[in-house]
Amino acid sequence: MRSDDPELQELQPSPQHIPGPPQLPPLIKGQKLKSGPYTITVTDDMVARRERENLELYRAWVHEQRRRNMLSQEDADDYIGDFKEVLIRRSFVRKVFCLLSLQLAFTIAVIAVFMFVREAQLFMIVNWYLWIVAMVFFIVAYCAIGLSVHARRTPPYNCICLCLLTLGMSYLAAFVSVFYSIEVILVVMGMTAVVTMLISLVATFSRFDLTMRPGLLMVIGLVAIVTIFTMLIIFIFTHIMIMRLIIAIIGTLLLSLYLYFDVQTIMGGRRIELGPDEVVFATTQIYVDIVLLYQYLLMFMGFFHH
Repeated sequence: MRSDDPELQELQPSPQHIPGPPQLPPLIKGQKLKSGPYTITVTDDMVARRERENLELYRAWVHEQRRRNMLSQEDADDYIGDFKEVLIRRSFVRKVFCLLSLQLAFTIAVIAVFMFVREAQLFMIVNWYLWIVAMVFFIVAYCAIGLSVHARRTPPYNCICLCLLTLGMSYLAAFVSVFYSIEVILVVMGMTAVVTMLISLVATFSRFDLTMRPGLLMVIGLVAIVTIFTMLIIFIFTHIMIMRLIIAIIGTLLLSLYLYFDVQTIMGGRRIELGPDEVVFATTQIYVDIVLLYQYLLMFMGFFHH
């Protein structure tokens, strides 16, 4: 085939590209492209999509070079913007864990108020239906953060959603906690902290990449959730206490897997990773994992306490 064929010319890399990472030819708005018998006019959306594709290609190339120890820090610094991935990733992780620390501190404070202040505890028990309001706050905020890019990236909407989610989750955690003794609460908080740190360390430094198996994680999650709901219904009508222990074990294992997965997507360098703009989404995922893990560990310890 001749090299001056217009269809082949679009596939050839542009000469002004920096040698190294594979790049698709850049597109210009209004440019005419030949696609079989059709002629396509390039739009702004096509230009933006081509830029995203080239960014993904670059990231994949950087990861591959790092695995082969062929890319030094000096070479990486030749590239600009988002390509200075190490500094961007560190800043992203720092923001996530700062926000997470504030959320967890607030949740612990709310639990402490309802555990140590008798009037607050009585108010929660008398107005037991408020947990439904807290659940609604949590679900609405969680769905908004998970489903809407605008809600989780645009201030002040992302701050409002994060505050509503933290308020709802903190009240739910406190509502569960008031039925246990202070000793059990302290033990479970310590267990949650230890488990969280161990999983985070293993997820960060382990070669096992759970992000390469999102389908398996989804299947395990669906099976576990269906099993928990089924056993919960059986427990409500039969009051077989062993069901409570089994639910706690399944929930703890499931949340541990989700925490492992979420930590790897935040730390980066895996097949699936969160972008630097997803601070609120990343914080939400880790926070929900930890608080739910606390609740299942509380159920586990409560079985032996009672």
